[in-house]
Amino acid sequence: MTESTVSDQPVSQGRQDALDFLPYARALAKIAQTGGTPLTIGVFGGWGAGKTSLMRMIQDSLPDSHTKVWFNAWKYDKEEALWRAFLTAVLSAMKAKAEQSGNPSEEFDKLQSLLYRSMEFEKLGGVKIDLPKLGGAFAKSAVNFSLSFLPGGEALKKLSEALQSNSTDSLNEAADAISRERTKLYVEQISSLEQFQSRFAELVQTQILENDSRLVVFVDDLDRCLPEKAIEVLEAIKLFLDAPGCVFILGLDQDVIARGIEIKYKELGSKQGEEEARFTIEGLSYLEKIIQLPFMLPSVEAAQMDSFVHGLVADWGNEECPKVFALGLGSNPRQIKRAVNTFLMLSSVAAEKKNNLAPVRLAKAVVIQNVFPELYQEIAKTSRRYLRDLEQYFRAKQEAEGRSEQPAAVEISEREIPEIKPVEANIEQPRALLNFFKKTGKMSAVERILTMHPRDLPDANFADLPLEEIEPYFTLTARAEAPAAVAAEAPAAPAISAKGFDFEPQMVRIPAGKFLMGSEQGNDEKPVHEVNLSEYFIGKYPVTNREYQAFLRDTGYKPPRFWEGDQFPAGKAEHPAVYVSWEDARAYCAWLSNVTGKPYRLPTEAEWEKAASWDDAKKEKRVYPWGNEFDPKKCNTRESGIGDTSEVGRFSPQGDSPYGCADMSGNVWEWTSSLYKPYPYKAEDGREDEKNAGPGVLRGGSWYDVADSVRAANRLSYAPVVNLNVGFRCAYSLS
Repeated sequence: MTESTVSDQPVSQGRQDALDFLPYARALAKIAQTGGTPLTIGVFGGWGAGKTSLMRMIQDSLPDSHTKVWFNAWKYDKEEALWRAFLTAVLSAMKAKAEQSGNPSEEFDKLQSLLYRSMEFEKLGGVKIDLPKLGGAFAKSAVNFSLSFLPGGEALKKLSEALQSNSTDSLNEAADAISRERTKLYVEQISSLEQFQSRFAELVQTQILENDSRLVVFVDDLDRCLPEKAIEVLEAIKLFLDAPGCVFILGLDQDVIARGIEIKYKELGSKQGEEEARFTIEGLSYLEKIIQLPFMLPSVEAAQMDSFVHGLVADWGNEECPKVFALGLGSNPRQIKRAVNTFLMLSSVAAEKKNNLAPVRLAKAVVIQNVFPELYQEIAKTSRRYLRDLEQYFRAKQEAEGRSEQPAAVEISEREIPEIKPVEANIEQPRALLNFFKKTGKMSAVERILTMHPRDLPDANFADLPLEEIEPYFTLTARAEAPAAVAAEAPAAPAISAKGFDFEPQMVRIPAGKFLMGSEQGNDEKPVHEVNLSEYFIGKYPVTNREYQAFLRDTGYKPPRFWEGDQFPAGKAEHPAVYVSWEDARAYCAWLSNVTGKPYRLPTEAEWEKAASWDDAKKEKRVYPWGNEFDPKKCNTRESGIGDTSEVGRFSPQGDSPYGCADMSGNVWEWTSSLYKPYPYKAEDGREDEKNAGPGVLRGGSWYDVADSVRAANRLSYAPVVNLNVGFRCAYSLS
C-alpha cells in the first residue's frame, strides 16, 4: 500500500472521469452555447456529490471564445455585500477577456464605480455622530450618520451651527437638512443601480454577442453560504445580469437553499409583524423563478462506483477492500474519499505498531464508523460482541430464508422500517440494536457490509472472531474519530431506558426434540436418560450488569452487593450480574415479561443442559459446550487465570455450544428454575413447582472453579441466597 491519502480535488482537464460525468457535461455545455438566453442552469446535488467536478467539465467543454467566469460564493461569504463581490467578479472577468481580445473598454470601470456609489452611506467611513443622543428631531433617527458624505454641504454647516448653539430650533433645522441629504443619496443610489442594469446589457451586446460569443458564469458552493448571502447572489443574477447572451450555471443543494429562503422570509415577515401564514414563501417555487433548467446529478451506478473506488488507490493490500467502500458508502464521492483517507492512515498506523490487522476487516470498521456512527458508538463504547452478534444474526437470517445473496443495494436513508420479527433460526436479532434499526432504517445496509463475503473467506469477517481479536480494529478506529466525538475520559456505560427497553437480552432458539441428560461421571448425574422438550428460547449470554441496571432503575428493587445505588461496579457493564439470589433472578424475569410482553422465566435445568451440550445435528452429547476435551482458552475458569468475572462473550464463538450459547462453562454459576431432586429428570414430579421449598439447582460453574465443575452435566444444589459467583440467564417458551 503506497498512498498516504487521496486528493479531494474536483475533476478537471487531464484528470480521470471515473464517475462517467463527461456525457452530461458535454450536453449541458452544448445547451449553454446554443440555448436561448438569458438562461440559468441549476446543477443540483448534495454535499460531496460531484457538483464542482461536473461544472469544471462543463467549463472545459466550452470553447475559449466564450467569456467564462468562475465564482466560488463561499470564499466571499464574509463580504458585507456578497452580491457586489459577485458582480465585481463578473465585470473583472469580462474586462480581462476584452483586453485579451484587443478590445478594451472604459465602460467596465464605469460600471464598477456605479456599484460602489450605491453602497449605503451609513456604512462608509468618516466621523460619526450618534444622532439619537442629540435629542430633538435627531431622536427619530436610529442610525449613525457619516459626515464624510457632506463635506462643506448645507447639512454639515447646519449641524455645526446647531452643535455650537445647542438650541432646539437649530437642532431641528440641522435634522431637516440631514434628512434632505439622506433622501438625495438614496435617490442617487437607486438611480445608479438602474443605470447598471441597462449599461450592463449594452456592454454584453457590444463585447459578447457581437463577437458571436457568450458570457457563461459558474457559481459554485452557493449552498455553503448563509441563506441571506446565497439569496443575494440569486437576486443579483435576476435583477442586474439577466441579459441576452448570459448563461449562469449554479452548483447547489436545492433543499438547503430552499430551506434557507423559507427561513429568511419567514424571519422577515416576523420582523414586519406579518402573520406567518400570510408571509410564507415556498423555497422551491422561488428557485423555479430563478432557474430555468434544473439538472439533478445522476446516481452513480454500482459498476461506476466500484471503478471509481478502485482507482483511488494503486495498492489496496487486498482487492476486497475497495469493494467494501463501494458497497458500504453509497454514491457520495467525497464521503468515500474521506473514509478511504481514514483507512489509509489507520493502515499506516497499524504497520508502524506492527499490528497484524486484516485490511478487509479494517475497511469494514471504517465504513461502519463513517456511515453508521450510532452503531459504531454502541460497539466501540459498550461491547465488541454486538458487532459479532450482528453478523451471526444476519447470516442465520439469510440461511433461514434460504438465500445467500446480499439484500438489495438501496440508498442509505433515514426511512422507517417495520419491527423486525424473530427469524426461524438459532439466533435472534441482538436486542441492544433493535431500536437503532427501527429509528434509522439502516438494517439492510449493515447486513450488506457484514455479510458481503462468504463466512469462510479468510480475514474478511467478524462472526467467528474472539473479542480480543476484534478489539484492535475498534481501538485503532476510535483514535480517528472527529474531535467532538471523542470524550476526554472513557464515558460510563450509558443508562438503559426500561420503558423503551433498548437492551432486551439476546435469545437463542432451541428446537423441540429429545436429548440425553446426565452423565456417568457424578453420582447425582446418573443415570443418563432421554428427555423430550418443546421448543424454547434461552439467553445467548448471562444477564449483564447493564441489563440488570434497567430493572433496578425501573422498579427501585434492592441492588446487589457492592453496587452504589443503581450503579454497578466500574468497568463491569457487560460482565454478568452477580450476588443475585434465586428470588432476585425470578423478580427480574417477571419484570422483563411485563415490559416486553414475552413470558420470560428462568430455564429449567433440562433446558439449560440441552442448550449447553446437545449436538442436534450429530445426535451426540458433549462434555463441554465446545467438545469433549477441556480447553482453558475457551472458558473463564481457575485454569484461565482471570480470577474474576469476564465480559460475556469473551470466549465466543470458540467456547459456544452447538446452538450458539456462550459462557455456559465458567464465568458464573447460573440459577435454573428447578429444585434439586434425583434423576431421572421429570418436570411433573414437583421439581418445577415454585410453591415447593428446597434448594435450587445451579449450572455451569464459574471463574472460581476448575475444569471438572464446568462440565455441562454438572449440577450443584444451592440454597436460594446470593454469592459472588452466581448469576443467571433467561428463557421463555411461546407454546
